[in-house]
Amino acid sequence: MALVNSTVKNLSISGSSEKILLIYRLLWISGLRPDNFTFPYTLKACADLAIFDGRSIHTQILKSGFSLNVYVANSIIDMYSKFGSFQPARQVFDEMADRNLVSWNLIISCYRLNGFPNTAVELCCSMRYESVVLDKVSMKIILPACGQLRALRLGKSIHAHMITSGLSLDVALTTAVMDMYGKCGSLNTAERLFNEISCKDVVSWNALISGYSQIGKPKMVIELFQKMRVAGTSPSIVTVLLVLQACADLGILQFGDKIHGYVIKLSLSLDVSVQTLLVEMYSKCGKLCSASCVFNGISEGTVNSWSAIIYGLGMHGYGKASLMGFFGMLKRGIDPDDVCFLIILSTCSHTGLVSEGCNVFNYMVKHFAIQPKMEHYASMVDLLGRAGFIDEAFKFIRLMPTEPGISVWGALLGACKIYGEFEIGGVFEECLVESGCKTAGYYKLLLSIYASKGRWDDVARIRGLMEKREVERTSGYSLIEISS
Repeated sequence: MALVNSTVKNLSISGSSEKILLIYRLLWISGLRPDNFTFPYTLKACADLAIFDGRSIHTQILKSGFSLNVYVANSIIDMYSKFGSFQPARQVFDEMADRNLVSWNLIISCYRLNGFPNTAVELCCSMRYESVVLDKVSMKIILPACGQLRALRLGKSIHAHMITSGLSLDVALTTAVMDMYGKCGSLNTAERLFNEISCKDVVSWNALISGYSQIGKPKMVIELFQKMRVAGTSPSIVTVLLVLQACADLGILQFGDKIHGYVIKLSLSLDVSVQTLLVEMYSKCGKLCSASCVFNGISEGTVNSWSAIIYGLGMHGYGKASLMGFFGMLKRGIDPDDVCFLIILSTCSHTGLVSEGCNVFNYMVKHFAIQPKMEHYASMVDLLGRAGFIDEAFKFIRLMPTEPGISVWGALLGACKIYGEFEIGGVFEECLVESGCKTAGYYKLLLSIYASKGRWDDVARIRGLMEKREVERTSGYSLIEISS
């Protein structure tokens, strides 16, 4: 078996997973039995090839008595984690008589990678309570979960542990801490850590740029990107995506064109994620022809790329063309998601396609079984209200299977203001008070209605409520790019 295990090990290093599984089957046929060295490599081969025979191998491990071996048990957890099967992975973990640090790291990683950051954080806390000390791998696993959950307190304690463990000079780990602070909104701390890194790589730059992108500061994204280029660091696809989104948010066409040039130079022009953001950027910058040109060059469209061009057509007032794009997507076998339906409903609302919008909403619910979110309901109320169907909009609200949110009432009140029907104002004010909303637009809408009716006492009361809740009265502005 020593020669077999040596061969299997070498095959694993070279990535020959198919040959490993062949040897494993030949062992059973020849009457030989795998051992605690053979099983882990075989399980890894199953995971690499996404072959679910790993479950039958798990059964054979149980029968062979090797499930008590820590190394084998860890390999089983790792395999199930890569399959996205966290429940059997957790069962193996819970049944382990002896766990080591690798066991904890694997199960925490399993939950984080499969969309359960809360459980990952809970396990991290349990790990510490059982006096298992976090290592560098543990920190890199749990820090993204802290950022995702905005668990700043835990993130800070891990950062402190990193410093006391003498790992503060590890660039990759410092970058992970930076990313955590950025996601938690502590950009000052993230930037301080960034400035302390002597050899900044593209991952470090991306972590800081991403932090400013997430808190809605696209100007800082552009500024950091320019500093990054001056520092001589080449952008990655992540950088390009972040900067393109910033260009789209700011409507900066000239800079967006430069980024498009980088995309071509970096050979990223065929990446569908980049192409999708280029479509969005050009649409928001008013260059629908360029957006269409990029979209037409996408070889395999996704729901996101189709949603981008549907949105672009809709925002430029081409409601019918937007609908044609939607049905074109369906013909190609691409199923729309809830975001795509929200885009097409909003397009129908702004272009006056009332019956089409109603049909799309019903299609979403009945054909695709997508549960409408509050945004979908608000779009439907806006669709009906904008067209003057106030009674129908109010009836739609009454028939909603869930309690209407402030966005729904706001859509109805906006329509009432347009058509001079103000009876709903009291209902909206009650909803506004109960919700604790701080969105200035809703308050301004109610203020304008009360002011138009000469109800100055009500105006004073709403202004007092705005001051009490510290609602920012942001003035409107236009963003225009001027070519030099």
